[in-house]
Amino acid sequence: MSWITLLQSTLMLFAIVNPIGSVPIFLQLTNKMTSEVRRQAFQTAVFTSFVILFLFILAGKWILTYFFQIQLPDLMAAGGLLLLIIAIDHLIFGVLVKSVLFSERQDAHHIGAVPMACPILAGPGAMMTVFVAFSEHGFLIAAGSIIIVLGITWLLLYFIDTIYRFLGEIACLVLSKILCLFLAAIGIHLLIQGLKWYF
Repeated sequence: MSWITLLQSTLMLFAIVNPIGSVPIFLQLTNKMTSEVRRQAFQTAVFTSFVILFLFILAGKWILTYFFQIQLPDLMAAGGLLLLIIAIDHLIFGVLVKSVLFSERQDAHHIGAVPMACPILAGPGAMMTVFVAFSEHGFLIAAGSIIIVLGITWLLLYFIDTIYRFLGEIACLVLSKILCLFLAAIGIHLLIQGLKWYF
């Protein structure tokens, strides 16, 4: 296993999951909860994201290749375009974030699963990223990047109040915009890589 490849895969997944930029969203979704109930929501979010991403790298190839008859270049092109749209939305419009914030609030486990785990943490972009990492570099790289990123995410959510007070709303917003810029670049790269197969 190449440590450089693992680092690259981890950084790419971290930019897409964007737990730092999601801190204000998580705080708003759980602002009426006690600290204990809020932590239950965060634990549910991380565990559900873990299950979703691991199921996707284990069964994603079978589902896409044999059921939908989709090849890796198709997924890279579509996924790259999707990442680019998500990044542009976060950078400019924020429609996706607003739709999450104004959705109906449920109990801690419900919010932890939807929308915190999916689509915020383990959304289509994250699924596509781990699948590409699995297809190109193998199970260990994909699994390692998932464990590292979700481990960092769990730590961020566990100490979310302290981190938010330390960084502040402006710092979280700036970091989120920077990660979205990287996300847009990753999306363009994957889109071009996928289109190369057709030409």
